[in-house]
Amino acid sequence: MKKWLRYIGVTLAVLAIMLGLLAIYAYFIEPRITLVNQYTLKVPHWSKELNGFKIVAISDIHGGSNTMTEEKLRYLTELANGQQPDVILLLGDYVSQSQRHAAGHDKDLRMPADVVMDNLKALKAKYGVFAVIGNHDWWYDEKIVRAELERVGFRVLENEAASFEANGKKVWILGIEDFWKRKTVDIAQPLAEIEPQENIIGITHNPDSFDQTPDSLSILLAGHTHGGQIYIPFYGPVMPVAKKEYTSGHIVHDGRQMFVTKGVGTSGPGMRFCAVPEISVLTLEAE
Repeated sequence: MKKWLRYIGVTLAVLAIMLGLLAIYAYFIEPRITLVNQYTLKVPHWSKELNGFKIVAISDIHGGSNTMTEEKLRYLTELANGQQPDVILLLGDYVSQSQRHAAGHDKDLRMPADVVMDNLKALKAKYGVFAVIGNHDWWYDEKIVRAELERVGFRVLENEAASFEANGKKVWILGIEDFWKRKTVDIAQPLAEIEPQENIIGITHNPDSFDQTPDSLSILLAGHTHGGQIYIPFYGPVMPVAKKEYTSGHIVHDGRQMFVTKGVGTSGPGMRFCAVPEISVLTLEAE
């Protein structure tokens, strides 16, 4: 009996040590990594004249969260600019609350919104930097976050579209508000203003919007999931969205396409496990 008790005790001790080491890795090591992942996607309703169009997608910055210092923000800016993108698309959650749902006061943020943007303002792309608002941004104060994004020259799109000319073709960026605000996608009006309906890049924060987006988009880009942030063996990712297939990467359903980036920051416990932070570099080509 004593032998079995000793065996159980040693086993529990080993498990406790292993869990401790995993927690150390998940908090101190993986969140500090930033991969620049390259993807080439063949998308519908995309003009061949635009083949090679390069997007840098960045999501879930969460300024002031674990490892997301001012120095790290400037480093992310250098990484993004180094890709020489045609556009940079910011997919929401720029701030991080010290108390969830706190609203209206910088003291409730781990890093003030103006400080976050001052360290991102050097982001540059050939045709501009476009942004949407995430749930943490409107939990805090959407007007403040939007004003700070616009102060540093980024174009914020909420159920509206912006366009520019590239290689003789018009490219549209269609911003869709965060799904958790109303649980519905209402972009009929901005879509009606786009003619012909081609070369449309949709941007939103929450990938649950994908189920309601029209098939006229060439692709929808989203973040929010952090790639699951923590991947539990035999269970999978801990997901803040409805479908596990929306965890990260390239999703194709009924001819419609979406790409979900894992983002660069953290929320909650500040850990990442098997969900390494990434800046996603997407090169689009016609199907």
